[in-house]
Amino acid sequence: MQFLFNFHKMSSLVISKDKSRFIVENSINHVRVNAIKSECSFNCVDLPIKYLGTPIYKGRKKKHIFEDIFTMFQKKITNWHYNFLSFCGRLVLIKSVLNSIPIFIFHTLYPSMSVCRRLERIINKFF
Repeated sequence: MQFLFNFHKMSSLVISKDKSRFIVENSINHVRVNAIKSECSFNCVDLPIKYLGTPIYKGRKKKHIFEDIFTMFQKKITNWHYNFLSFCGRLVLIKSVLNSIPIFIFHTLYPSMSVCRRLERIINKFF
């Protein structure tokens, strides 16, 4: 905990214990995890987690990591589907909204071709 105190002292920033978490390897025994919890008052979380909207995971990339993007696309399209939009109106919505949603995540996580194809299918069904 000394390093957290030093961080606070040097930066004048306060560490929020409610928002702070720690991650340990699965092979770490529960006694050690509980010791860390009691020392720093943070909760232990398991992977995958989200940080700034981007999934943090261990191992191979799988489709379920991108499920939030698929859900977000479906919600947007479902809401727009009930509006009577012209072809050009739909095109503008896709270019301005749908294509900008995954940009940050795709810069940090390179999606597989199957993920890209699934997003394309969702967009194509909108037309």
